[in-house]
Amino acid sequence: MTEDTVTDLRHTGCKHLDYSSEYEDCKVVHECRMGGRVLYWERGPRWTDGGNPIKVQFCGQGRGRINGIFQCYNPGEMACYQAQEVANDD
Repeated sequence: MTEDTVTDLRHTGCKHLDYSSEYEDCKVVHECRMGGRVLYWERGPRWTDGGNPIKVQFCGQGRGRINGIFQCYNPGEMACYQAQEVANDD
């Protein structure tokens, strides 16, 4: 994923969610939910054989894989959550 592509991936989750890295056999999925854009990683069979989660997040603050897609979208669910800075278009 290029830096330009990542810039266009605005979402309402924690500012530390990582969509800029490349993960083999994984792709970023975009959905509109919860009144905003939700992004998450969908992992392929290489990672999910044996019952591992398919839809996950990756933390850029060293917390690694998060086994769900919404824990980092709702303040209070993860103690480390930090809201993104939202630029005003004024």
